[in-house]
Amino acid sequence: MRKFLLKYLVGGVLIMGAITAQAQQDPYYSHFKFVKQAYNPAAVGDKDDYICASALAHNQWIGFDDQTWMDRTTGEPIQGGQITENVAPVTFNFNIGGQILGGKDRPTPLGGIGVSVFDDRIGFMKTTAFKFQGAYFVPIQGKFGRLSVGFEAGFTQFGYVNPQFRFRDPNDPRIPTSSISDSKFDFGFGAYYTQKRLTASIRDFYVGASMSHINAATYTLSNGIPPDQPYQLARHIFVNTGANIPLGSGVNVLEPAILVKYNSKPQIDLNLTILNNETIRGGIGYRQWGTIDAITVLLGYVTGQMQFGYSYDITTSQIQSVSNGTHEIFASYCFRLPTTQPPVKTYKKSVREL
Repeated sequence: MRKFLLKYLVGGVLIMGAITAQAQQDPYYSHFKFVKQAYNPAAVGDKDDYICASALAHNQWIGFDDQTWMDRTTGEPIQGGQITENVAPVTFNFNIGGQILGGKDRPTPLGGIGVSVFDDRIGFMKTTAFKFQGAYFVPIQGKFGRLSVGFEAGFTQFGYVNPQFRFRDPNDPRIPTSSISDSKFDFGFGAYYTQKRLTASIRDFYVGASMSHINAATYTLSNGIPPDQPYQLARHIFVNTGANIPLGSGVNVLEPAILVKYNSKPQIDLNLTILNNETIRGGIGYRQWGTIDAITVLLGYVTGQMQFGYSYDITTSQIQSVSNGTHEIFASYCFRLPTTQPPVKTYKKSVREL
């Protein structure tokens, strides 16, 4: 009965989001495989016995700037016009989470708990989110698989930072002329399933689905001149899956991963990497949003419970004519909390040995 209810609860949430979807707003990550907690709260506490923290910086479309200083017909600079730089998207993300363990009679993890933060800037628009996340684990097939149901709640701030828009009517009250922002409560929902071995050759399989901004908060932005400008944070649906496939003797591991993000239209990310000897990672990615958007080169290094990653997006859309691609760096570290072990009891065979 519990599995039945969970199945239809997840389905209902996703259907609701598909009906009310609006414009694309949430950031994307080339290393989406390693920051699942950023878009699915059910992935918090995914690694058994460890607390994991990750950080990511995404600098998109290097060299992209505000071209409104040029005449779109002739391509010549407008007299008195000035170029505005640093208007391309820039995103920072940080996640930390671990597991909640049961008591002495139940040492298996009950769920996960964590925090996710992101700061995203596109042009003069800035979105900052701080969310607490929790997940409940449901063991499946004798603990061989696990279903996690997660929820996140926090605050998201949206606004404009030092806007320098060029407008035709200087008295247009709809154009912000100074920094303004508004904060609203925000929450999301997700489900995440993992299985240690799907087939003889497919291991560490996972599949998840989530929705962000379920309440679709409306932000009221006013620069002191009426009317106020409402801005609605639209719901986003995420579906991701992936696995590890050992190759040959197992020294190399193939790591396919897929992420589908849907709002106004689907965005598909495909990554295919190979991890060599649990140390060096390399591969390629593909992103499509309407048409093909980018080809990604991924590099990484793993040492123990720490890993680093770098990616470069080769832009394939028309934006390539005014930018030099996208850079992203990623780092994560997992650690165990120190525990105090009880003293080992010594048993004697006879009272003469006391």
